[in-house]
Amino acid sequence: MADMSLYPPNPDNVPEDLAAPSSQYKAQTFMVLFALLLFFLLYFGLMFFCVGFALWAIFLCPWERGPWPIIKLISLVLIGPFGILFVYLVKNLFKFERAQKEFLIEIFEDEHPKLFEFIHQVCDDVGAPSPVHVYVDYNVNAAAKLETASILSLFLPSGRSLIIGLGLINCINLPEFKSNLGHGFGHFSQKAMKVGHYVATAFNIINHVVYGEDWFDRFIIGWSRLDPLIAWPAYIIRGILWCLRKIISLLLYVVFFFYQAMSRQMEFNADLVAVGLAGSDARAHCWYRMEFGMMCFHQAIEDLRAAMDHHLYTSDLFYHQSTAARFLRAKKKDPNLGEPPPLPDDPNETTQVFQDDNDKLAELWEGHPSCYDREQNAKSLYIRTNFDERSPWLLFDNVEELRERVTYKFYRFYFKIPKDVILADPEEVQGFIDDEHADRTYDPRYQGLYDNRNLVLKNITEMAKDGSKQPWSISELGNTHATLYNAEVKHRSQLYYKRIVELNFLTAVQNGWHKPKDGELEFRGEIYEPDDAKRLLKKVDKELEKDHKWLEEHDRQVFMTYFQMALHINQEVAEELYRRYDFHLELQNIWFELQKQNRPVQAAITFLNSQQSGQMQSHHFQELLNIFRDAHKTMRSMLKSSQELTLPALKNLPVGQPLRPFLLEKSLVDGLSKHEQRISERWIMRLLDQFNEMKAKVDRIHFKSLAGILALQEKIGNECARRWASLPSVKPVAR
Repeated sequence: MADMSLYPPNPDNVPEDLAAPSSQYKAQTFMVLFALLLFFLLYFGLMFFCVGFALWAIFLCPWERGPWPIIKLISLVLIGPFGILFVYLVKNLFKFERAQKEFLIEIFEDEHPKLFEFIHQVCDDVGAPSPVHVYVDYNVNAAAKLETASILSLFLPSGRSLIIGLGLINCINLPEFKSNLGHGFGHFSQKAMKVGHYVATAFNIINHVVYGEDWFDRFIIGWSRLDPLIAWPAYIIRGILWCLRKIISLLLYVVFFFYQAMSRQMEFNADLVAVGLAGSDARAHCWYRMEFGMMCFHQAIEDLRAAMDHHLYTSDLFYHQSTAARFLRAKKKDPNLGEPPPLPDDPNETTQVFQDDNDKLAELWEGHPSCYDREQNAKSLYIRTNFDERSPWLLFDNVEELRERVTYKFYRFYFKIPKDVILADPEEVQGFIDDEHADRTYDPRYQGLYDNRNLVLKNITEMAKDGSKQPWSISELGNTHATLYNAEVKHRSQLYYKRIVELNFLTAVQNGWHKPKDGELEFRGEIYEPDDAKRLLKKVDKELEKDHKWLEEHDRQVFMTYFQMALHINQEVAEELYRRYDFHLELQNIWFELQKQNRPVQAAITFLNSQQSGQMQSHHFQELLNIFRDAHKTMRSMLKSSQELTLPALKNLPVGQPLRPFLLEKSLVDGLSKHEQRISERWIMRLLDQFNEMKAKVDRIHFKSLAGILALQEKIGNECARRWASLPSVKPVAR
């Protein structure tokens, strides 16, 4: 039995039939089995037909009398195409993708006895077999899975494994971990999980039949391009394969639809198993913390990417996931971000953690129900959770060593770092990250004016010349400086960002990306029809045009004020401020040009991912070629421009160095000719990686540059205030 000091007690008075399969669950399982039966009957039926036809043609088809000699001859000739079809069908049964174990790290009971005792106790409480293997990885999740070694596993008993993501361990407590394991082992105890294994195998076969292209397909295509006297059997094979793919792809949708519905019922059922182990609240709180934990994980990866550019590699990925929570809470100005609402004092009452998004149609095609529906299911019979806020890390031994092993493998697997790289203490790397974050978090005195936007300035050289020719008085500068970031600026900036949110929302409604609840579009306290989104979007656009004019005027006033104040200090300070603005505006131009290419590039990638084969119509290929050539041309042009830009003094970057090496570490991939007939997947991936690298690094330097401008302006303002404070005040003469 597990160490009871670490094993949260099970709730009292849990009904024995709490997790009994519902009639809907049983019906969905039957429909999936029926669809799978149709698929396998068709598939194996074709295989037996090919064998049967060959045997009939060789041994049973007569030679004598009437047309039979001709039929015999044709049949013998057709043995070749049908034999090839048989080989094609058989090879797909044994063609499996490489297992995920490339990353997974297996752990053993003698290494982590408390964890395994905990796992065994959960299995005993659920009535499920203990996992054959236990793995850990970096994910913010935990999952149960069947071992799928070969086609024989469809008919022979298959072991079950547990995968524990250390990113999940890092953000939940013991009852929530128990609930998560209960959910996973609830799947272990479901007979429908074996059905899911059948479906996964069927999907694997269908994927190779319908979408896959390998040596066999290339051989048939090449054969069909030869002289017709030689290639006619290939025509027959290609025709048969085309029909086969169309029929099987139709079956794919049937199986997929019913399986998705069954998967939802499996999730509901496994959730109720978890409720019986840890209560209703633990499930909802676990999902909520997982969402925030994923946000923190992605933020940590983004931060560590920047550190990698400076050859800093942490020894503990999960340390930075934890510290990212503080940064995100500060950024969102919400100290309770990611924390579920506290439970009421009455043990019979609960809280609502998730809201209904009302997107029922989309849910039909998802394997997991929405968190709202899962919470409703978990609380249909409410069982209060007695929370224990201790971390599941207490269940692991040699925690520091395990976290370093997973971190090192994460670096090696995803970032391809050298084997002999030296991992630094996480505190040292976090110091670098904190400096980076400081450049992204602006002083509250700016009223949010500079959050996530570009400066709107034109003809900065002319502005500087005018400022030098017509200096402002100290009195005028003092008055202007005092009102640069007043309450009016706060109000206008809040309106601007609110309209940006409205613009994105209305755009999503207009394009069908978001379906308003109950068909009612709520906008500024009024209810509209979804079709009104286009008209409302025009209204917001006009308001944003006015906002941009105001921002341009305000940015101009800020520059002129501080430039004039710098002139009162000395010419050198004024020139430094001008150079920083000039660098920043050139950097903004690079950012803007890359952003113009981002949408078509993403659309091209989405289109390619939707393709069912490597063949496409010529006009589609030409459009893709133009998109990638334009993106490459822009990248090359921006890299050339960056060679002439010199870095100002910025945190964690060397002053006076050309910008170019910091935008792209390696040489830009070679471009494509307008006469290209083929674009390799490897080339697309290289271009996409470099495009994303440039965008991310321009973003990073953009934040730093703006922070540097604001810091210099604060320094100028403080210096002028110090100097002018000693000046005698001038009072008007009394009359």
